[in-house]
Amino acid sequence: MKVLHLPTEFAGQVNLSAKGLREIGVDAYNTARPHPFGYPVDIDPRITWLPFLKNTRDPFLFFKWLNEFDLFHYHKSPYLPMGIDVKLLHKKQKPFVIEFWGSEIRLQKIESERNPFFVSDNASNQKRKLRRLQFWSDCTDEVIYCDHSADIFLKPFFKKIHIVGQRVDTKLYQPVYPSPDNNRPKIVHGPSIKATKGTEYVTRAIDKLKKQGLRFEYIEVFGVSHWEAMKIYSTADVIVDQLMIGSHGAFACEAMALGKPVVCYILDELINTYDAGFPIVNANPKNIYSVIEELIVSPEKRNEIGKKSRAYVEKIHDVRVVARKLLDIYRAKCI
Repeated sequence: MKVLHLPTEFAGQVNLSAKGLREIGVDAYNTARPHPFGYPVDIDPRITWLPFLKNTRDPFLFFKWLNEFDLFHYHKSPYLPMGIDVKLLHKKQKPFVIEFWGSEIRLQKIESERNPFFVSDNASNQKRKLRRLQFWSDCTDEVIYCDHSADIFLKPFFKKIHIVGQRVDTKLYQPVYPSPDNNRPKIVHGPSIKATKGTEYVTRAIDKLKKQGLRFEYIEVFGVSHWEAMKIYSTADVIVDQLMIGSHGAFACEAMALGKPVVCYILDELINTYDAGFPIVNANPKNIYSVIEELIVSPEKRNEIGKKSRAYVEKIHDVRVVARKLLDIYRAKCI
């Protein structure tokens, strides 16, 4: 089976999808315009032979791929304008699947009603999100997602939701577990988008903890490359992710792969939907102070959670584990 992942990248997840499939014996590739973070691309889709169109996708490539690939795994959007490519695949009964990643389908009104801490993302694009969901549901009754946090948006449009998990290549992450003997832990927070990360609540808690006289170090990671950031995170004793969205993303998986306790806001209604052994430390803007305080004064607990985090991500989120789930979906589509 030859599989193409297209047409865009999401936090390295599309590249990792193809990589994981290759490692279990599937002939898989990804194509996307180069990402600012430099995630690897197997096939450059741009019109490289016309300099003034060098950032434009070559539409003719799709018709070449049509005969070359057995299945197309879409992420968010069609490759061609107006979804011509997807409509053609549907007409020819050629297998394809669609996977979403979060903000591109998260509907503000629905999310705000269930999540008291939700900070609007792409608020002006609600109609576009609905059109996106309607387009794909007109083409297929199945969808792929990483967890159950988007069920509320997807169930009205799709009969079947395949839950596969985010991807992380655990072989690339050497775990460095927090020392149970360290009485001055390092707390690290990466505020890529401060509003949705809840950074103001994190820093407020940190200031209060410092005034209380607790011994710890606090670092914010911002404006550095992905791998530079990972070097810093590898030295952490606690990693604070986000306090607003209500579910975890790919970054939390990377942090767990490093063997770290991860602090992240998970909606109460979602907690029991995660797999057994879910190790993320749940916190929100109201209790972040007490959650961090407990981790600061509990070195053995930090070490224990770090080890559970690594074991969990190996079992659930490793690229080869997820690839086998994807392959099962592909095989069912190709029958």
